[in-house]
Amino acid sequence: RFRQLHGKTLRFQVKTAHDCHVAFTSAAEETDPMVEVFIGAWEGAASAIRFKKADDLVKVDTPDIVTEAEYREFWIAVDHNEVRVGKAGEWEPLMQAPIPEPFEITHYGYSTGWGATGWWKFLNDRVLNTEDCLTYNFEPVYGDSIAFSVACSNDAHLALTSGAEETSPMYEIFIGGWENQHSAIRLNKEGKGTGDDMAKVETPDVLCCEEERKFYVSFRNGQIKVGYKDTDPF
Repeated sequence: RFRQLHGKTLRFQVKTAHDCHVAFTSAAEETDPMVEVFIGAWEGAASAIRFKKADDLVKVDTPDIVTEAEYREFWIAVDHNEVRVGKAGEWEPLMQAPIPEPFEITHYGYSTGWGATGWWKFLNDRVLNTEDCLTYNFEPVYGDSIAFSVACSNDAHLALTSGAEETSPMYEIFIGGWENQHSAIRLNKEGKGTGDDMAKVETPDVLCCEEERKFYVSFRNGQIKVGYKDTDPF
């Protein structure tokens, strides 16, 4: 089964005895090239990253990493021409490898096999609702970018923090603020409402309550970039 990949990081939960398989491709089918990630393979004893159905790029011992008794959460980042795989709550990957021949990854596929069946939950596909209250809801971030779509009349706010709460410092990103006419990046060193705008640009009518608009936020090498999907940052 294949789905379109939004962004560069896939978060999911899986319940299976062994052999959780995820493929990253350039279409809604197996392609050449493609990257495969095996979690709890080899009768549940090991995990690996494989390229072009050839030799494993990396293989590590991961006994009992998955189980059919409960859901286990994982993340896979496919950015900067490498693959990183980790467990929920752990920001250091349990395995990683460069992609020998980089290609545009647009889809992911998932399966179980070798005698195992699986139940999956993909967290990237959730729909979240927020009230008019300026209170942040927090999610863990794996990788160094976020892709999302939002429908609202104005003021889509995101915060980048070092924990599941407002922290000091933290960066705030305002899209469609100032009555949907401007967007900005703000650094708050001592708490919310105390910072200065590091960048503020005109973005008239950037948001719409009747249409989902797609954006990305990336944070790498000391730079924060915000833009529409597949375009240069604004």
